[in-house]
Amino acid sequence: MEEIVRKARAFAVEAHGAQRRKYEDVPYVVHLDRVVALLEEHGFNAPPLLAAAYLHDVVEDTSATMHDVFDAFGPDVAELVYWLTDAEQGNRRIRKIMSAWRLSRAPIEAKLIKLADFADNTPSIVERDPAFAKVYLAEKRYILDEMARVEGTRFSDSLLFKVAESGIRASRPKTLAQTTEE
Repeated sequence: MEEIVRKARAFAVEAHGAQRRKYEDVPYVVHLDRVVALLEEHGFNAPPLLAAAYLHDVVEDTSATMHDVFDAFGPDVAELVYWLTDAEQGNRRIRKIMSAWRLSRAPIEAKLIKLADFADNTPSIVERDPAFAKVYLAEKRYILDEMARVEGTRFSDSLLFKVAESGIRASRPKTLAQTTEE
């Protein structure tokens, strides 16, 4: 493992601290390790990509800031973390639409991390929270559709896209327009 990847994992472990995965009750790093493993399984091994994968939730889920990420990892990793950080405001439906706009225009590396994130998150949500899964699946389907619309078939035909898409589309979620506003 490259030094920047080891450093990012250690940073994420410290930042997430005692956080546990909501639907699995395992340390948060388990999710991060699985996201990185999915990327590696699909041939995505660039150290800045893997470092950003470890850090993809630190700004929105911990007290870490973009400044912290930038200072510790530099602009290449920080930019990917920026694209992956949900900072939109408004009701849930509007936030998710804006998130889809942001992610559809993100660099391909950020999209790959998001695909691995979806692939890891979806099974536990579907299994352990079927009521929320209906909303979650519609939101993720919309984001996938927007990313595919911008990137085209080279992206949507990739194996990692198919892995992320399989759990989301298999459950036939309602459309984003039908989700409950919060």
